[in-house]
This record gives sequence, structure tokens and C-alpha cells, in this order.
Amino acid sequence: MKPRNSLGSVFATGPLSPYAPPGPRGILIHSKRSSGGAGKGNAAQRYLASQAPSGQRSQRWALTEMARIWKRRRVKDASRLAWHRITAEDTDRIRQDLAARYRVATVNRALTALRQVLQFAWRDGSLAYEDYLRLSKIKQVRGEELPPGRALRPHELEALYGACAADPKPQGRRDALAIALLHAAGLRAGEAAGLRVEDLVDRRQGQVLVRGKGRREDVVSLEAATSLLEDWLAVRGDRAGPLLLQVWASGKLGSAGLGAGAVFQIVRKRAAQAGIGRTSAHDLRRTFATSLLRAGYDHLLLQRALRHRDLQSVSAYDRRPASEVAAAQRKAIFVPTGGRS
Repeated sequence: MKPRNSLGSVFATGPLSPYAPPGPRGILIHSKRSSGGAGKGNAAQRYLASQAPSGQRSQRWALTEMARIWKRRRVKDASRLAWHRITAEDTDRIRQDLAARYRVATVNRALTALRQVLQFAWRDGSLAYEDYLRLSKIKQVRGEELPPGRALRPHELEALYGACAADPKPQGRRDALAIALLHAAGLRAGEAAGLRVEDLVDRRQGQVLVRGKGRREDVVSLEAATSLLEDWLAVRGDRAGPLLLQVWASGKLGSAGLGAGAVFQIVRKRAAQAGIGRTSAHDLRRTFATSLLRAGYDHLLLQRALRHRDLQSVSAYDRRPASEVAAAQRKAIFVPTGGRS
């Protein structure tokens, strides 16, 4: 007769499928690992395919770095490794090595990727459920660090847009719009690169349909920079296709759109020309968020503007300096002296 737990669930006496629930008190009846090869299930490839394009890029890097630590050598394509063969000792070494090299947030994002790959390996049957539970118990790295990046100051923004305006070729107008999509609409680089002319919901109001993380769609306002949009469309034309096109050195427009990497490069190039120091594409999104906070808008509105599901993650975009916080305290806080002068 097949054994039952206290809830009456039936458990097979033979090898247990990795999809089956644990036995009584969470004890698995079967814990043997699959002997599948490197290609079985392609857990890492399936995990990467489940991510948005921007997430694929960062998590592919994370898998490559963890594979280097695991295999003690450089790995060309970490997505093809047999991740279900990793051991608890390997995961501990990966965590320790990453923590010694990278910021807390970077380490924890990488460990999240590892857990997700292990989950895909369990789901495709190459990793037993007991092994999946044990291996996925990788502790997050604790600690708080000053957040990376910065918000640009007004004179730096003027210099950045000025560098684009000084370029008489079509690249100048295109780059100004690319920068405005990040700074004035708060888009991510991948979202800006993915825009198409068909996504312009209302050109006069500067409303664009943005497809973001998690296959989320939102109508975002570019109203503050509609003149830059029209300047570029006057050169590009309004035919269907990618909004931001490749432009050859001669000034001739190509038919292919830009990738996120090209948007990163545009920001770096124009920041260097403007002489404003190291500036990333995400710094413009941070500038967008900080500008809204300085204007007096609350975090709930900022969450909607940034299109974040988690309110807690919104605070990471606040780049108001400590001096600004101290000035607010001096203005807002009153401490009675009890009559003492």
C-alpha cells in the first residue's frame, strides 16, 4: 500500500519526479541527481530567454562571471554549461568571490540569476527537488553602500544638449532625442532603443507607447522635449520602423535601428564632448527621478513615472546630496531652547 502523510497525500515508492511535492515533514523520498549532460534542458538559456532584453544583457554577464569562478577558467558561453551539476561548495565559493569583487547589489542580482537557473534545471528534470532546495539556499550578501551613479546638474544638462546641437549632421538631432528619452521621459536605454514610429501615440503631446520590463506597456510623456522629437522626425521622416536609426559617418540614414549599446555610447560620447565627466545612460534616468523629487512630487508619483512595481526600489533613484538634506532639515526642523539664548 502506498504511504500517506497526515494530509492524505499519496507518495510514490519509486523514483520521484522533480515536479512532485516533498514527503512528510518536507523529506524527499528521492534525491538522486539526474545524469543529464550539458545540453539537457538548457536551463540557463531558458532563464535568459525569460528576461527582458535589458535583463538578458546584465544577467548573461552575471552567469559568465559565476561560470568563471565555478570552472576556475574563462567560459565563452555560460548558458551552455550543465548548471545542474554545480555543488553547494561551488555556490559558496561563487558567493564569496563575488562579494570580494563587486557591490552588494551586483552580487545579489547575480545570485538571484543562479537561483533562477537552478529552478529551471529542476523544472526540466535535470535537478532533483531536494538538490534544488539545498543549492538555492544561497544567502544574500548584506550591507548598504552608497548607490552608484549621479544626477546631472542644470549646467551639465545644458552642456550635454549643447554638444548635440553643435553637431550639424543628422547624428546631432538623433542623439539629442535619444538623450531626451532618457532624461525627459525617464526611459531605460533598451526602452529608448526599442521605440518605433508607430509607438508615437500623440506627437503633439509627445506621448509614446513604451514596452518595458516584464512585457509591461505604458504611455509615457515626452512633452518637455517634443521640439527635439520633431527636429529628428524632420530628418528621419515618419515612415514606419525604429524611431532611432543608424546614421553613417557621411550623414546618410540607415534603415536599421539602434541597440541599447549604441544608446550607451551616444551618452558617453556626448558627455565627453560636453566635458561633464563620466556619465552613464542610467544617470539620465536618475536625473529624471531626482528632478521630480526636487519639484515636490512624492514617491508614489515617482513610482508611476519610473514604471516600477516595487516602491522600495524607487528610493535608489533619489540622488539629492546630503547638503540638500541638511538644508531641508535646517528649514523644517525647530528645536526649542527652553529659554536659553
